[in-house]
Parts: sequence; C-alpha cells; structure tokens
Amino acid sequence: MLLRIQMNTFRATALLGATLLLGACGDEDASEASSATSTVSAISLFSTRVVQEEMVKPVVGTGTIAAQKTTDVGPLVDGIIEEVFVRVGDRVSDGDKLFKTRDIEFRLRVQELQSQHRLAEAEARNSTRELERIKELYAKGVSSVGQRDNVQTKYDIAQARLGVAQARLDAARQGLADTLVTAPFDGVITAQDIYEGKFMSTRGGGGMGGPSGVVQVMKIDIVGAIINVPEIFVGQMSVGMRARVYIDGIDGVYDSVIHIFNDKVDPSTRSAEVRVGLANDDYRIKPGMFTRAEFFPPARDVLTLDRTAVLGIDGSHYVFTRNTAGRATRVPVRVTQIDTGRVEIIDGLDDGAEVLIGPSLSALVEGMPVLIETRPGETPISTAGVR
Repeated sequence: MLLRIQMNTFRATALLGATLLLGACGDEDASEASSATSTVSAISLFSTRVVQEEMVKPVVGTGTIAAQKTTDVGPLVDGIIEEVFVRVGDRVSDGDKLFKTRDIEFRLRVQELQSQHRLAEAEARNSTRELERIKELYAKGVSSVGQRDNVQTKYDIAQARLGVAQARLDAARQGLADTLVTAPFDGVITAQDIYEGKFMSTRGGGGMGGPSGVVQVMKIDIVGAIINVPEIFVGQMSVGMRARVYIDGIDGVYDSVIHIFNDKVDPSTRSAEVRVGLANDDYRIKPGMFTRAEFFPPARDVLTLDRTAVLGIDGSHYVFTRNTAGRATRVPVRVTQIDTGRVEIIDGLDDGAEVLIGPSLSALVEGMPVLIETRPGETPISTAGVR
C-alpha cells in the first residue's frame, strides 16, 4: 500500500515537471516572436508637398528654315537656251534678266506678221471707202440694195481679217518678248539646272524628261521657321502666340509669333506643323537650317512636385505617401518634366498631398513603417489626403 502511494506521488511530480518544462518552452518561443517583431524598425524619410502654382511652361519644337517663296523658273517659249545671265549665289531684283531663249525665229515671225497686218489694214481701208461711196449712191437712189449689201459684206470681211492679223502680230510680239525671262520677285539664285545650248520645251517638263526650270529663285528677305510640335500640345497652340526661335550656327534669338497653324496632325510623327515668320533683310538666315523654337501659351495652374520624389519609368511612375497607420503607401501617378528639379503632376495626387522623399526612398516597400524626420529649419508636415 505504501509502495503504491509513493509511485503515484512520483508520477504526479514527473507530470508537473513536464508541464512546467513545456510552459517554459512556450514562453521562450513567444518571447522570440515578440523580439523578432520588434526588430522591424521604421525607415526614416523626409516629406514634401504637392504645390499648385501658376506657370507659363514653354512648348518646345524643332524644325527647318524655309524660304518665303521658291520658284523653278523655266522658259516661256520653246527653243534653245542662248544665254544665262545669272549664276548660283547671285541676288536679283524683280525684273532682272535671268536667261534668254534664242529669238531669231520669233523676230522673223514678227516681221512676217507685220507685213500681213499692213496688207489687212490696206484692205480694210479700201473696203471702208467703198462702203461709204455705196451708201451715198444708195441714198441718191442710184445703187440697189443688193449692191449695198455686197459692199457691206466685203467691209465686214476686211475688218475681220484685220482683227486676225492684229491678234497674230500681238502673239508673235509676245513670244519675242518671252524669249527673255526675268526674275519674278526679289531673291537669290539657289540652283542652276540648265546651261547655254540646251533645248527647252514649255510642255512635258522641259522636254526629254529633263528639269522644267533653268534656274531656281528663292525669296528669303522673309523666311519661315517650319516647326513640328508634339500633338499633346496642339490644344495650347494658336495663331499669334509668342514665339522665340533659335537657329543653329547663328548667335542670338529671334522673337516672333505663330503666323500659320496647320490643323493636320502627322500620324507617323504624332506632331503638328506651325510656321513662324522671321525678318531676314541681311539674308543671314539660310533655307534648310535647323531651328528650335519655344512657344509661350497663356499661364495655367499646375501641380508641381520635387522630381526626386517620383520613382519608376515612363508610363509606370509612382510615389510613396504615408497612411494614418504610419506605413508607406504606393500611389501611381502621371507626370511630365518641367525642369531639372520639378515635375508636373497630371494625375494621381491633389494639391497639398504629402509625399515621401529622401535618400532611403528607393529602399521603401509598400506597408513598411515610416518615420518622418524634420529637416533643419523646416516645420513638420502633417498627413494630408491622397486621391
């Protein structure tokens, strides 16, 4: 009996020891878990705000200088180019001689038609005298109606022949005058495709598939900067908007305005064309030069943010904000660059929204605890709403 009581006491003691041992192990595991949780420390960062401000943001485009007018001047009559009076680089005024087509055939034609015209004039004078005489005789009752009508018909035919002769003579004289081709406006000679001795036709592009022009004349006392502007800015552009033009190779800035706005957007480049006129009295600006232009639309309210607060790549930009629990929240945004220090917030944040910033920003992960530090001389920023 005594032995049984001792055995039961031993079992109870062993069971109590095991229970205490297991309890001790459980307390140790809980302590370790609690310790592990407490080791996730908050990341120290600064914060900044989205700011609304009025801004005139220039729209920038690039393009090429073009002449106000460009004409390939060809012959006005068929024939052999006898003499070219200008060369590439020459400056010409309206009416200056450019080149001449051989005119011997035209001069002979004029002489022939002058003789025909004199013959027609003589016939017309004779028919006029006959008509006047027959009218007198008819009035005295000496001639018949038939005689009068016959003379009237001869008179009408003579007058018609005189008119035809005059028209032919005028055409021949014009052809002779057209053998000399003059400048259609003030400009410069920028190309010469034909030289003396070449036969040129006014039909079929100069004949034999050749060029249609002997020389090319450009009017460049006023030039146009043809600028391509990205289509996202088309809604801001308008005729009369202030422009500032920079030209490669020329020091200085040209101030002007948009003179022409092309409503068509090029589907391949996703850009629209605007034209800015520039005074070029000294011919310093040359057609074909590369140019860059800034356009200044009316001021508008924009949301701006420090660009270092924005992470990601084009099309996938985002920022981090802090929620009410003090943890990082990732917010996708759409932005566009303003300058080296700022971006414009197009979508994702409201005016005054608090955004995280600092050297450790790139290491931040969604849901991590955040500790906002205050920069020296700054006032702490309270949490603001995020859209």
